[in-house]
Amino acid sequence: MKVIIRADANSNIGQGHVMRCLSLCDSFKNKGHECLFVCAKDTPMDFIMNRGYDVYYLTTSYNRMDDELALLEQIIAEEKADLLIIDSYYVSVKYLQSVKELIKTVYIDDVYSFAYNVDCLVNYNVYADEEKYKEMYVTEKVKTPEMIIGPAYAPLRKEFAEKNLREINEIKNIMISVGGADPLHLAHGFALKFSEDEFFKDKNINMILGKMEPDIDKIKDICEATKNINYFVNVTDMKEKIEEADIVISAAGSTQYEICACGKPCICFSMADNQVHGGEKFGELGAFIYAGDVRFNESFFYDIINAVKRIAADPALAKEMSRKASEIADGHGAERIVKELENIFGR
Repeated sequence: MKVIIRADANSNIGQGHVMRCLSLCDSFKNKGHECLFVCAKDTPMDFIMNRGYDVYYLTTSYNRMDDELALLEQIIAEEKADLLIIDSYYVSVKYLQSVKELIKTVYIDDVYSFAYNVDCLVNYNVYADEEKYKEMYVTEKVKTPEMIIGPAYAPLRKEFAEKNLREINEIKNIMISVGGADPLHLAHGFALKFSEDEFFKDKNINMILGKMEPDIDKIKDICEATKNINYFVNVTDMKEKIEEADIVISAAGSTQYEICACGKPCICFSMADNQVHGGEKFGELGAFIYAGDVRFNESFFYDIINAVKRIAADPALAKEMSRKASEIADGHGAERIVKELENIFGR
């Protein structure tokens, strides 16, 4: 089976769409299938090609997908592709209808925007609700697709399937991740606030930054001045960085499921609409502490710092959060998606 992935990465939307699709591609490749990417611009070129996959660039706008339909149709025909997997919030009713007439289609969703007219729908999020989808499809009079639903399908890199869980007895190492892009300049805020609080003077703090981080020079200056705050850009050993941590602070996104696979207590937050449901649900399950939406929380950094101190003062809480997190995702999600797609569409 030849699979086309339609996804983008840039400073506005981050790298999460492409990264989870790369995990899918690795699983497809392991099963003998062929994958390639189609992207609007050339931002994600390096880390896609470094993983061994070819890329078509449409030179169109990532948020005006209807404009690319003629070009995409040409690529589908030239490649003689069997399956198109779409991972973008900017699809329209017209777009999905058009591509479905050309090829079998899969859509990766997490926002329930409308009844997506596709052959298969994937939502691996912890809050995914199959009944909610079914009701939406009936209401909008669109044929209900095959569905792959729930966090067991979280498409993580294969290394996250290797378990190395350890008991958290003391909070000494803290990891902070704000995602591939940082439009709200949170990383600099974290570095500044943590450097000013005496509680963190004897803690080792690792900041994981994307290559699009806008405040890298300011963060570098703080790290050089404090000595106990470190920064890492565009890391390739994310699993090792999470495993080194006793607690993780992270935006509610794809990284959440990696944190779960490593069984780490986490304080999460949202900074975009599509992250709110995930953050809230992780908080409800007791796996993470949800610090709210940074866009509407004036005491955001104060709340984060207090949550860290709360967990540090209660080892039993850290252990319970770790246990609950490890039960949500196990690192085999991408393999499961590929197996389901093989069952639906054949090899």
